Amino acid sequence: MPKYIAKQSIGQFMPGDEIKGLNEERIQALLATGAIEEYQEPEEPKADGAAAQLANLAAEVAELKANELKLIEAKGKAEQENAELKAKVEGLEKSLNAPEAALKKATAESKKAATPTEK
Repeated sequence: MPKYIAKQSIGQFMPGDEIKGLNEERIQALLATGAIEEYQEPEEPKADGAAAQLANLAAEVAELKANELKLIEAKGKAEQENAELKAKVEGLEKSLNAPEAALKKATAESKKAATPTEK
């Protein structure tokens, strides 16, 4: 036998109360007017995998954060290596320019020595 719940005040029954003690004609009349409704068991939320998806996403986030830390560390090392290489290049450029500058200076001095000085 189905249960019926009051949707509004009906005599001694308050909204939400289970209707008992009424004959079938009276129940049908109240159903027709919408004053009562047949009781439905509350539906349990279906397992749609949301909890599993959330756990997977949390794991992915943790993995991405770990990868981010690795990348930040690698970037710092690369920047340090880059600075060291730039310093080496500058040192090599200076060492290459030093003999060239000395050669130019020697050439200029030899030209001065070769030209007679005027009085």
